[in-house]
Amino acid sequence: MRFGVILVLCVALRAQSFYQFGFDQDSLHGAPDFSSLNHPLTAPDRVFVRDGHFYAVGADLQPNTADDARIRFYGVNLAFGANFPEKGDAVRIAQRLRRLGINLVRLHHMDSSPDSNAANAGSTLTTGPYPTFNEVSLQRLRDFLAALASEGIYADLNLHVGYTFRPAIDQVPALPGQAISTQSKPLHIFHPRMVELQQQYAAQLIRKLGLRGSAALAMIEINNESSLIQAWQSAQLDPVLAGEYRTALGSQWNGWLASKYGTTAALSAAWGAGSADGADVLPGKWTLEQGHGKTGTLSMTTVDGAATAVVQPGQGSGWLFLKQTGFHLESGVRYVWRFEARADVAAGQKVDAPVSVMRDVSPWDGVLYSTVSLTNQWQTYTIAVTPGFAIQDSGRVSLDVEYSPGMVYVRNTTLVPAGQKSLAPGETVEGGTVSLLGPSEGATAARMADYVDFLVATDRAYSNALRDTVRAETDALVPVTGTQMGYGGLAILDAQDGLDYQDNHFYIDHYNFPNTAWDGFDWRIRDSAAADNGWGSLTDMAWARQAGRPYTVSEFNQPWPNTHGGELDPTLAAFGAFHDWDAIMHFAYSHARNWDDGVPNGFNINGDWTKFPVIGQSAWLFRTGAVRAGASVLDVPVSAAERNRSAQSGQSAGAWVVGRAGVPRETAFTRRVELAKDSAASLGAEEKAAPRAPYSADTGELVFDAAAKVFRLNAPEAAGVFGPAGRTVTAGPIDVSGGGGVFLTSRDGLPIAISRYLLLSAPATSLRTRPGASQPQRMVNYPGTTDWWTIESSNTRPSGDLNGGSRPTYLQAADVTVTLRTQAMAVEVWALDGTGEAVSVVPAERVAGGFRIRLSAATPWYAIHALQAGPHRKR
Repeated sequence: MRFGVILVLCVALRAQSFYQFGFDQDSLHGAPDFSSLNHPLTAPDRVFVRDGHFYAVGADLQPNTADDARIRFYGVNLAFGANFPEKGDAVRIAQRLRRLGINLVRLHHMDSSPDSNAANAGSTLTTGPYPTFNEVSLQRLRDFLAALASEGIYADLNLHVGYTFRPAIDQVPALPGQAISTQSKPLHIFHPRMVELQQQYAAQLIRKLGLRGSAALAMIEINNESSLIQAWQSAQLDPVLAGEYRTALGSQWNGWLASKYGTTAALSAAWGAGSADGADVLPGKWTLEQGHGKTGTLSMTTVDGAATAVVQPGQGSGWLFLKQTGFHLESGVRYVWRFEARADVAAGQKVDAPVSVMRDVSPWDGVLYSTVSLTNQWQTYTIAVTPGFAIQDSGRVSLDVEYSPGMVYVRNTTLVPAGQKSLAPGETVEGGTVSLLGPSEGATAARMADYVDFLVATDRAYSNALRDTVRAETDALVPVTGTQMGYGGLAILDAQDGLDYQDNHFYIDHYNFPNTAWDGFDWRIRDSAAADNGWGSLTDMAWARQAGRPYTVSEFNQPWPNTHGGELDPTLAAFGAFHDWDAIMHFAYSHARNWDDGVPNGFNINGDWTKFPVIGQSAWLFRTGAVRAGASVLDVPVSAAERNRSAQSGQSAGAWVVGRAGVPRETAFTRRVELAKDSAASLGAEEKAAPRAPYSADTGELVFDAAAKVFRLNAPEAAGVFGPAGRTVTAGPIDVSGGGGVFLTSRDGLPIAISRYLLLSAPATSLRTRPGASQPQRMVNYPGTTDWWTIESSNTRPSGDLNGGSRPTYLQAADVTVTLRTQAMAVEVWALDGTGEAVSVVPAERVAGGFRIRLSAATPWYAIHALQAGPHRKR
């Protein structure tokens, strides 16, 4: 049944530049239907890794033969209950995804929220001792996997994502004085009982789903967004190292030292003599930096005999930095920043204050970004940081106090070169008494390097243990990864060197919850575009790719109601194809089984009609090689010592490339780039030279214009302009005037200039209906701010419901003119409804070399039929 397909604008809505529109995913056909990209999966479609990419084994069923076929994945995530559709829904959801060109589903958050009632089918687990499986969910998942395979869609199986161990039920140690950390991170990585239980879960899940030898199983992820090294880097490890957990990790540390050194004498000689903390480098003078209209006042007073900075936040939104500046930081030296602080908040409440150590002049680059939580009681905060580059006389420490509802007080602030801790009296290898190294402690270079190596080795032991379980239940062909590159940076190259591929995540304009995490009626966004930081999110992904391994981005999004969200899928698909990545996966198609709600909500594509029109084109672009891989590859060598030093400082891979390797991040716009682990090569001046703006790919098919914030795509079968409205922009065979977000793709396998059948999309902002009114529920400034945005509320809460709303959905009307240069003698342009059906002709004016088309119909997509001379060829 079709729903919400309305192509007539009423006068009132025309004045507001919005029209009602809906998509019928179950009836999609015509130009927007990309089903032909898929075929039912059979034995020859089994996936394995060869030559740094994913391949299918081919008809001979043998890997590494001439019959192998390269495969790329354009996928979506499902989360929580969405993984377990009822049998009838399983078939139609698989068919929906096939029409969108999807060939991979990431089965995510299946272990979260175990079901107390199995009929809920919201998890693979019940509330019995872990792992007690929900057989209702598993039967649904088996049926769903079969439906997906019949539509040519593979599965990415996620193992540990959301489960939190329960001491009394799962027979694991309790944490003295506190609950087990959310999702058990990072305790589940090193505690033997937890690792053993995860192995049981993995083995039984794979067995129960019948995945041995399954062509539908593309890959397996062991551990989502967590590593021991990242927990240590972010000071999240020590707070949970209590009781038996500290004992367990301490025992493993001493065992590692005994294996490496054998005796205390050898260890002492290797670590050398220690030293005390150095002198404070801070000048002792506080200043207040206000930005984006935020106001505040700074005063100094004395509290308990200590000089105290007091900030009274004022009106407006934007940043409010309490900072000290003008000091020097050495590269590679570990510093410890200590301060005491409190805020005027109610008893039992807290307020987050982002903190940073960075350069206070251009390029404003940082060596630490974190967050502390302030309460109404004085607390001492100790933060360690190891700069990956020197800062000459422009160092800065700051607290962003913009979120505080009342005054903030800070005193006793120091930043000192950390003392170098060596072997303390009484610590011996033979006695197993060498202490763990806290995140705020300094150490001799050898001790620090050893501790980092130990944490990485522990991460590796965990990943390899789960890998062995997976392979015992499947076989050696199934590609396996551990966690994401963003959770440990360059250290992940070592922590996962026994695995098969590398993965990553990123978000642009992720939701901010100023008061309570994940409160669906109190949230906000910046409404920022990918271009606002020079597409840094894309280059960060590029610089985390390891040479010689498949590379995937298993989560990305620019979530609704961001008005630029329709740009991300096409630009990432083009960028990822240029870098020859192997998979990208949108987060998410759905979080629940509300398949037919038809309204935008949260991260979901299902109902987000801003993104929906370009998903199929983006999948086609990435999967088919319509955008060519870069002509040349820049391998950036990274040694074991450099990986260790980077891990000490908590640097991301991209920050290391720019700060230590000296390669401009913008190089990723012009060449394929990757990290070459243990390469003996060196980089010359040419590799470190900044590319010229605007940044053009060496294939000539992509152009990133940072000044204009415009991305241009010009491939033989695809063209697009993405960026702000305004001037006329040319991208190969098209000129776009009046706005960005125009995406044109050939649908017959011919270059655009001679194609007879094309799909043109112009994605637009989507809004739901305001409850109780016949008008859009609009974006408004979050209360009390001018640069935060939310959806207008219909009650006393700050925001409209993030997770649901009322139909119909409204799309913002476009008024864009596209000039198409083609050899066609005539073109016929059709506005399409929500099923892809052609419903009305759009005038096309002949101009020199082509046709001018005004995209003013009440639709986000159009089919173009071109009358070309000569024979017609279909793909």
